[in-house]
Amino acid sequence: MSNFFIRKPSNKPNGVLKRKANKPKVHYPKKVKKSLPKFPRQSDDEEIPSDDEEVHYKDLGKESEEELLTASEKKSQLAKSYFKEIEEKENKKLENDEAVDEGVLDRLKVDVLIEAGKFKKKVLGNFNKEISEENIKVLKCKEHKLAITVVILSSDCKHIYSGSKDGYIVKWTIDGSKVKCLPPRHKDKSNEKLHSSSILSLALSENDKYLASSDEGAVIQIWEADTFKHYHSFLGHKASVTGLAFCKITQNLYSCSKDKTVKVWSMIEKAYIETLFGHHECITGIDVLCKGRAVTSGGTDSTCRVWKIEEETQLIYNGNTRSIDSVRRLDDAHFVSCSEDGSLYLWATSKKKPLVKVEAAHSLDPVTGEPYWISSIACIPNSEVFASGSNDGKVRFWNCADNYRNFTEFYSIPVKGFINSMVFSSDNNYLVLGIGQEHKLGRWSKVKEAKNCIVVVNNLMIDTS
Repeated sequence: MSNFFIRKPSNKPNGVLKRKANKPKVHYPKKVKKSLPKFPRQSDDEEIPSDDEEVHYKDLGKESEEELLTASEKKSQLAKSYFKEIEEKENKKLENDEAVDEGVLDRLKVDVLIEAGKFKKKVLGNFNKEISEENIKVLKCKEHKLAITVVILSSDCKHIYSGSKDGYIVKWTIDGSKVKCLPPRHKDKSNEKLHSSSILSLALSENDKYLASSDEGAVIQIWEADTFKHYHSFLGHKASVTGLAFCKITQNLYSCSKDKTVKVWSMIEKAYIETLFGHHECITGIDVLCKGRAVTSGGTDSTCRVWKIEEETQLIYNGNTRSIDSVRRLDDAHFVSCSEDGSLYLWATSKKKPLVKVEAAHSLDPVTGEPYWISSIACIPNSEVFASGSNDGKVRFWNCADNYRNFTEFYSIPVKGFINSMVFSSDNNYLVLGIGQEHKLGRWSKVKEAKNCIVVVNNLMIDTS
């Protein structure tokens, strides 16, 4: 028989085993840290301390105080800080107290309308239709030897971020001084987070804290916008990431890819949220309409789609005959798309068919007889004005009239080369262009007389007050 269960013989006489007497347990008081005391975890059965046993939090740190705030207290705190921020901005503009109060009130009204998607700016009357050469500045640097593929602006209108086919990302001041640059991986092999191919997309978070970037690979890199220190990498796409956009309300990041999907990422949690399926071909562009809604262009599947992310539904918009290259938000109810077939479309989210379409918007190529391929568009948010760029030698400005039932060209600026990217500043006074001798996605043709550079057009608006 196995001796596994046999008790070892005792050393005591007659094999008698004696138990030790149970000593009474002494409970010593737990040591409490002076700076951040720890409180015992309460079970569901324990009672909440009475007033006589009230816990004092005066020694707790700031973070613990924030955790103890209720939802309503947090909202109140955020509202107070937001109101203070607006008041400080208005104080810089206005001197007397009465005017400050009126300025804050007007600003709050505008913010409420923007939040509801009903705010409309009338900018056409203030548009400067006599832009001179002095208002056009060309920015060049040794890092951008090849075509500029993307440009974006910070919300405070102080900095420009640009990407090129070289794989460089460069940060500029609005007046043209180079601040910092991120080299491609072959220039710094020790840093595996650097990009190794042409930069396809850039996006800044609402507070200008984070810069998102993508190249011809499937990884999205997040950088601290001030220092270019690497913050995080988002993995999940299976092909090139062609578009990036931040939601101003939730601070989530939206990305679109040649793998035909849209993905949503949480910047706060540094985590993947969900994937949206629907497009049948490579997705070429993305923009955010409002909280929980994004709009995408579907490349050669010739559709635009509005994604209602919270409802998990999508709306499909058909119209173009060839690849849709870019899509931009005009306001929460309208967006504009441009196409390889040279057409511009104005859409309403409530209509399946385009409200307006203009074919050969940048005229015809005299050599091929085909319409010029429109490669980029930019909109002044919540207004009636947008701009389009091609390689026909002009940036064209358009005005939406008759309650968005029509749009017409009202001005143009001569610019040589492929206008691969463009963006208006938040104060509407600047238009920044990314120019290349070649199209951002390929080398089908070349404008030899053009320069690979950034063009800054300033004084777009005239102060009529």
